[in-house]
Amino acid sequence: MKEGGMEIVDCNNHIKSATNYFGPSCSVNCLSDKYNPIGDNSDKLCQLCIGKIPGGRCTDADPYAGYEGAFKCLLEAGEIAFLKHNSVPEIIEKLGFTGLSIDSFELLCKDGSRRPISDYLACNWGKVPSDAVVVSSATSFEIRTKLQKFLEKFSKKYPKAHSNITYTSTTPSNFPYGGNQYNQQQYDQFGNRINRFKRQDYGTNYGRDESTPDPFARDPYVLNPNQYGVNIDPYDRDVKYNTGDANRDPYDPYNRDPYYDGRDSNEYGGNNRTNGTFYENFSLFESVPRYGDRSNLLFQDAARHIAPLPENLQTFSSFLGPALDTIMGVRDCPVNRMILCVTSDAEKNKCVKMRTALKSQLLKPEMECYKGHSQIHCMQAIRSGTADVAVFDAGDIYTAGLNFELVPFISEVYNLDEPEYYVVAVAKESDPSTELTYLKNKNTCHGGINTAAGWVYPLAFLISNGWIRPYGCNSIRAAAEYFAKSCVPGAISTEYNTGVPYDNMCDLCHGASFRYCRRDASEDYYGHTGAFRCLVEGGGHVAFVKHTTVTENTGGKKREWWARDNLNDDYELLCPDGTRAEIHEYKRCNLGKVKANAIIARGGYGYNETHINAYINLFMYAQTLFGKKSTDEFSFSMYSSPAPYSDLIFQDATTQLKMIEPYKRHYAEYLGSDFLRAKRVVDCHAGSIGISLSVTTFIICLVTFLL
Repeated sequence: MKEGGMEIVDCNNHIKSATNYFGPSCSVNCLSDKYNPIGDNSDKLCQLCIGKIPGGRCTDADPYAGYEGAFKCLLEAGEIAFLKHNSVPEIIEKLGFTGLSIDSFELLCKDGSRRPISDYLACNWGKVPSDAVVVSSATSFEIRTKLQKFLEKFSKKYPKAHSNITYTSTTPSNFPYGGNQYNQQQYDQFGNRINRFKRQDYGTNYGRDESTPDPFARDPYVLNPNQYGVNIDPYDRDVKYNTGDANRDPYDPYNRDPYYDGRDSNEYGGNNRTNGTFYENFSLFESVPRYGDRSNLLFQDAARHIAPLPENLQTFSSFLGPALDTIMGVRDCPVNRMILCVTSDAEKNKCVKMRTALKSQLLKPEMECYKGHSQIHCMQAIRSGTADVAVFDAGDIYTAGLNFELVPFISEVYNLDEPEYYVVAVAKESDPSTELTYLKNKNTCHGGINTAAGWVYPLAFLISNGWIRPYGCNSIRAAAEYFAKSCVPGAISTEYNTGVPYDNMCDLCHGASFRYCRRDASEDYYGHTGAFRCLVEGGGHVAFVKHTTVTENTGGKKREWWARDNLNDDYELLCPDGTRAEIHEYKRCNLGKVKANAIIARGGYGYNETHINAYINLFMYAQTLFGKKSTDEFSFSMYSSPAPYSDLIFQDATTQLKMIEPYKRHYAEYLGSDFLRAKRVVDCHAGSIGISLSVTTFIICLVTFLL
């Protein structure tokens, strides 16, 4: 990637970059879940693999797996193999390839030259730390030290053997499979010592009472331990329990000297003792052919011993050293970071947790969090470059696109096939007098000023049908004089209401101090769930929400006290014709369909397709890893919000994120004609820019024609 011209195709999947760079290959496990998390890897890197076992092709079970497999692939199908410096001579010697020599192969150097296999010091692609034994970070230093000493002594006691079977007899052919000729049955199959001198009844008691112990039986389980904790049978003729040599190992059935490696000049490498005993030598660093045809079982076959690491090197970063930069270099990304803009402390906390979760999976670009004081502030921050992305409602997408040239590029998807939802009006079943066709002097609950479901669609319906006087496109005044009391978060904010503030638009709101009637999560009645809560406990007669809101907050799905006793049947939908319907009948009883919330980024002259693609890639991998709804406090979930909040950053009803096609990334194309028409009813200035642009274009064309 840094020197060879390999293009970074996917910041979070280097397999795709390799697929784009190499021809047909055998790269084992490139289609496994670990390296193919979203399931869109090509099988190009598996085309040379030859596994025949069902489910074994291009996995660790493939004949081309491992260093030996890669070398076989080079011999039979490939043109280059990536191996260790000692792989070629070791494999040729071990597997006995006839007609092959080390001179038949060459090293490919980074400068384009070639060198002999033995010249690996001058021609290599870098040093890599050897394999290491790992333990949990919770393991104490004392335990780690004991494990180090044990493994070090173990590796010295059972080092690399010169041959598979070591004999002490000069006639090994009599016992081709090894074993122990001298008292071969003195140990059972589990390695437990068998007492050869205990009397056996062979299935009969000979009239003896079983409750009466045999006075001649010497039970080895009677505790009579020596200094090593081993039971001593005073009548046992085995010298290992009665030796006076302090250097002898009491656990060694052959009574060998621990300072002697068990080998002499015997051609079989065994200890040529006078009793003719022979035994099978165990080697910690041996796999083939003793344990089958797979190499490097547990430890590398090329290993010679195990060396303990000092405490200061017992972390992955200190152990790997400069090699860590190489490992992280595989995850290089042309976009270094992505800054997400949020509008409340609760969203900021979730953003920080999300950043930690993404970083734990090494996802790129790295995510950072920026808190703006409002959605308008986030729009300004994104346009200026202070932030990069934000998640907005359809109403805010309109404002962001119209005034700040921002573009939506990823949308949320709920329980519908498309990224959209129905706007519904909800009332209590116990309040039959409330009708959608006549809400005069009623108390209303809205998700926020200028939001699609909470403001644009309800007001557009009421104004266009003549139920509310428009007051010259001043929808805030129209609502304030029609409704008795309301909670419309943001209605008295100068960012959203440049005219006269109407206090009754916030009379039902619940926020304390500066949070009162704020258009963010700090106001309890903000958003879809907040509007429904306003209906439940805040004195509202009707709430304007999305079609999933009631179901999300009834039937015991929420633990908050205000939602505990709510049932689906306690609420009904208000239909445009004045009738009512059940909550699940939203498809026939609604105020319209609106596009789902979307993630927006810079557009216009600041549009950067490379950045947009990197952001899309990050969110797609993020939802694969963290899109599952979980109540586990130790797990992060993108589509869940901690109590008492809801819909933080993403809507809790979100099931997945979906990329918006490039031709639909203009705000008008994404929102559609129905929303634009509703927006023009609510806000007279909504189409003014488009009209001004058309008039200007007409004048320019006319002047050009006259000239």
